Amino acid sequence: MFPKEGLGWDLEAFAIHTGTKKLDAAKKLADWASSKDAMMLYGKNFAITAQPGLAPPLANVPADYEARLVKMDFNWAADNRERILAEWTKRYNSKTEKK
Repeated sequence: MFPKEGLGWDLEAFAIHTGTKKLDAAKKLADWASSKDAMMLYGKNFAITAQPGLAPPLANVPADYEARLVKMDFNWAADNRERILAEWTKRYNSKTEKK
Protein backbone atom coordinates (compact mmCIF):
# COMPACT_ATOMS: atom_id res chain seq x y z
CA MET A 1 0.00 0.00 0.00
CA PHE A 2 1.28 3.45 -0.90
CA PRO A 3 0.33 6.74 0.79
CA LYS A 4 -2.42 8.68 -1.00
CA GLU A 5 -0.65 11.96 -0.16
CA GLY A 6 2.26 11.01 -2.38
CA LEU A 7 5.54 9.16 -2.20
CA GLY A 8 8.73 10.65 -0.83
CA TRP A 9 11.88 11.26 -2.80
CA ASP A 10 15.15 9.41 -2.23
CA LEU A 11 18.08 10.71 -4.20
CA GLU A 12 21.41 9.05 -4.76
CA ALA A 13 24.45 11.08 -5.78
CA PHE A 14 27.97 10.66 -7.08
CA ALA A 15 30.79 13.19 -6.78
CA ILE A 16 34.52 13.49 -7.14
CA HIS A 17 36.11 15.34 -4.26
CA THR A 18 38.61 18.09 -4.97
CA GLY A 19 42.12 16.84 -4.38
CA THR A 20 41.30 13.15 -4.83
CA LYS A 21 44.51 11.15 -5.13
CA LYS A 22 43.31 8.95 -8.02
CA LEU A 23 41.51 11.45 -10.26
CA ASP A 24 41.70 9.34 -13.43
CA ALA A 25 40.19 6.33 -11.67
CA ALA A 26 37.49 8.52 -10.10
CA LYS A 27 36.61 9.98 -13.51
CA LYS A 28 36.44 6.50 -15.01
CA LEU A 29 34.09 5.37 -12.24
CA ALA A 30 31.95 8.51 -12.62
CA ASP A 31 31.67 7.92 -16.36
CA TRP A 32 30.58 4.34 -15.77
CA ALA A 33 28.17 5.31 -12.95
CA SER A 34 26.27 7.56 -15.36
CA SER A 35 26.32 5.13 -18.29
CA LYS A 36 23.40 3.22 -19.79
CA ASP A 37 24.91 -0.05 -18.47
CA ALA A 38 24.97 1.32 -14.92
CA MET A 39 21.40 2.62 -15.25
CA MET A 40 20.26 -0.85 -16.31
CA LEU A 41 21.85 -2.29 -13.16
CA TYR A 42 20.40 0.44 -10.93
CA GLY A 43 17.01 -0.25 -12.50
CA LYS A 44 16.98 -3.71 -10.95
CA ASN A 45 16.52 -2.06 -7.53
CA PHE A 46 15.23 1.46 -8.20
CA ALA A 47 11.97 2.35 -9.98
CA ILE A 48 13.46 5.52 -11.47
CA THR A 49 16.96 6.12 -12.80
CA ALA A 50 18.71 9.28 -13.99
CA GLN A 51 18.30 8.19 -17.61
CA PRO A 52 14.53 7.91 -18.21
CA GLY A 53 13.08 4.76 -19.65
CA LEU A 54 15.86 2.36 -18.69
CA ALA A 55 14.47 0.98 -15.42
CA PRO A 56 12.32 -2.09 -16.05
CA PRO A 57 9.04 -2.46 -14.14
CA LEU A 58 9.67 -3.73 -10.60
CA ALA A 59 7.49 -6.22 -8.78
CA ASN A 60 5.27 -4.57 -6.15
CA VAL A 61 5.96 -1.09 -7.54
CA PRO A 62 3.02 0.57 -9.33
CA ALA A 63 3.53 1.48 -12.99
CA ASP A 64 2.67 5.11 -12.18
CA TYR A 65 5.26 5.33 -9.39
CA GLU A 66 6.87 8.50 -10.75
CA ALA A 67 3.51 10.26 -11.02
CA ARG A 68 2.85 9.39 -7.35
CA LEU A 69 5.93 11.25 -6.09
CA VAL A 70 5.17 14.30 -3.99
CA LYS A 71 5.45 17.43 -6.10
CA MET A 72 8.72 18.96 -4.97
CA ASP A 73 10.27 22.36 -5.62
CA PHE A 74 13.91 21.50 -5.10
CA ASN A 75 15.08 25.11 -5.48
CA TRP A 76 12.68 26.23 -2.74
CA ALA A 77 13.78 23.36 -0.50
CA ALA A 78 17.44 24.29 -1.01
CA ASP A 79 16.72 27.95 -0.24
CA ASN A 80 14.83 26.93 2.93
CA ARG A 81 17.12 24.10 4.04
CA GLU A 82 17.90 25.43 7.52
CA ARG A 83 14.24 26.17 8.26
CA ILE A 84 13.21 22.69 7.09
CA LEU A 85 15.90 20.98 9.18
CA ALA A 86 14.93 23.00 12.26
CA GLU A 87 11.27 22.05 11.87
CA TRP A 88 12.16 18.38 11.30
CA THR A 89 14.34 18.38 14.42
CA LYS A 90 11.57 20.00 16.46
CA ARG A 91 9.00 17.45 15.35
CA TYR A 92 10.99 14.23 15.19
CA ASN A 93 14.29 14.44 17.07
CA SER A 94 12.74 13.11 20.28
CA LYS A 95 11.75 9.95 18.38
CA THR A 96 15.30 9.02 17.38
CA GLU A 97 17.77 6.90 19.29
CA LYS A 98 20.05 8.75 21.70
CA LYS A 99 23.53 9.43 20.38
